[in-house]
Amino acid sequence: SSSPVNPEYNRNRYADLAAEKYGIRSILNLEDAEKTAREYPGFEESYYSRVKVIYLNLGVDLTLDYNRTSLVKAMKYIAEAETPVLVHCMLGKDRAGMFSALLECLMGASAEEIREDYMTSYYNFYGLERGTEQYEQVSHGIETHLKKAFGVENFEGLDLQWEAEH
Repeated sequence: SSSPVNPEYNRNRYADLAAEKYGIRSILNLEDAEKTAREYPGFEESYYSRVKVIYLNLGVDLTLDYNRTSLVKAMKYIAEAETPVLVHCMLGKDRAGMFSALLECLMGASAEEIREDYMTSYYNFYGLERGTEQYEQVSHGIETHLKKAFGVENFEGLDLQWEAEH
């Protein structure tokens, strides 16, 4: 999701209302430190402020030790959290997209399934249509991110589940 509290792109109220409508019980904030999130205007009045949140202040480069450690915390949180769980960063496409892709790898999804899910954010946010050159270019971005995170050069024939576990 886009951030239900960060007003920078004016999407926070919609995300917060959707979280309430769908009964979100736990939130994984990949973007902010807790102090930062609490300082956003309207935080105290938000639905977000009334549910359990883990704040990870995660960067985009998943090869950094801090980010890897934070991803382990995030996975443990997801496994133990009250459901449903909302995962968000600022816009819901980069960090949240990568985190979702890693979850899908762990669950045995194929590269094509992961790519399609990742591209949903780009369709929703930018209106990228399947079959266009821009769509095809962006759709390979998740493979680039995963190759970097897994420390491999070739994506073809990769056991994504094994790579995500290790």
